[in-house]
Amino acid sequence: MKQMIVDFVRLLRSAGLTVTTMEAADALKAAEITGFSPVLLRGVLEATLVKSLWERPVFTALFDLYFDLASPAELTGTEPDLLIIKGATADGSGRSAAGAGGSAEQLLETIDSQPIAVLEALAREITASVQLDNAQPEEISGKLRQLQVKFSWFEAVNKIERSYVTQQITENAFQKWQKTFAQLKALLRRELERKAVSRFGRQHIVKLAEYANIRRREFDCLATAEIAAVEQEIAKLAKKLAERPGIRLRRAKSGTLDMRRTFQDVVRTGGWPLHLKYRDKVKSKVDLWLLCDVSNSVERFSRFMLQLVQAAHRRYANIRSFVFVDEAVEVTDWFKTQDVNAFLEARHLRERFNRRVGLSRYDLVFEQIARYESAAITARTKLIILGDGRNNWHPGGAEELAKLADRAQAVYWLNPLPADKWLEGDCLMQEYQRFCNQVFECRNLEQLTDVANRIL
Repeated sequence: MKQMIVDFVRLLRSAGLTVTTMEAADALKAAEITGFSPVLLRGVLEATLVKSLWERPVFTALFDLYFDLASPAELTGTEPDLLIIKGATADGSGRSAAGAGGSAEQLLETIDSQPIAVLEALAREITASVQLDNAQPEEISGKLRQLQVKFSWFEAVNKIERSYVTQQITENAFQKWQKTFAQLKALLRRELERKAVSRFGRQHIVKLAEYANIRRREFDCLATAEIAAVEQEIAKLAKKLAERPGIRLRRAKSGTLDMRRTFQDVVRTGGWPLHLKYRDKVKSKVDLWLLCDVSNSVERFSRFMLQLVQAAHRRYANIRSFVFVDEAVEVTDWFKTQDVNAFLEARHLRERFNRRVGLSRYDLVFEQIARYESAAITARTKLIILGDGRNNWHPGGAEELAKLADRAQAVYWLNPLPADKWLEGDCLMQEYQRFCNQVFECRNLEQLTDVANRIL
């Protein structure tokens, strides 16, 4: 069992969790104290190895697939009796032999106020006859959706939402139903992943568990609850960046010995008299300009980016921020007193940066900045552009970006699209990246953290 725990720690690290040697040793010692009890093992390892909110789903997925322990119901020998759910038609219409909406109603009746043990058993029963062709996450997601259609899942969810909107159920009841649906969906996925590992081997565990890692999941694939978790992680990153001052070195009368300048003086004077040269750290005086695309195509990406924009305002003294769709609007003063949520709800701002054509127009924005703001761009200015580079089939305006690049110290571009999509459709990154010092693919939290630490 000790070797299994050591291998499990290696899997956690492969899946993106940071587990130190000391934490692994604590996990082994705690598990040994409990006699490696299957009932207590999950809690022991989670308490010693999991440190953040986002790590818990990854841990849970890996634990269930690696140890494949029996559920609490199986351990206690109390397998619950289940109601039989009648499936809907294959087209997802929700019409079965029970009549219109019968299957959705039966699904709701089956899962209403049921404990987790019943939901676990139900998930095993539903997935028992599913045949998998491979162990890829995409295959699991496809089979899960087929099961949801078969049992009128989406019709049931819609029925609960309508009941809430029409005030037939309370806020607490609605939240309870949302939690139940989320639990059952997670259990169905877990059972499908178990089948995949059982059939195709344990070498697929890390690949399957990565789906639960919100740090590696694309922003557009996050569920509502996961968005909140990502925002918490970005808030931590923003605080860390805000508290870490930008640093540069300057000549000083005391401080760290500057070996390069000291030897240059020795060569110039022949070593007599010997004058030691020093340097000291001072806060960077770099000017930071941020241009953030907030169009619908990058709505979720821009929400996270704006949190970093706000963090940059707390870190840099000289900073200017612009948001745009088809026209750039400066929001520097706004972020000094307001947060991101207030910005997203400010309709009068949206009308200002979205009043020309209503679609992303990088050419118009670059032209606007080059014409009216370029005089303020100096050799100390870092220009960071946040957007997908899609210009809706209009000329790119790269010559205007070139003018900005000539005046700035550096131009960086953060793009939420996969790099292999930069040459497709109306994306003009091939044209723009010639005038950028670096272009970063920024599709998930892990990439965003790496880029932010490098350039902010």
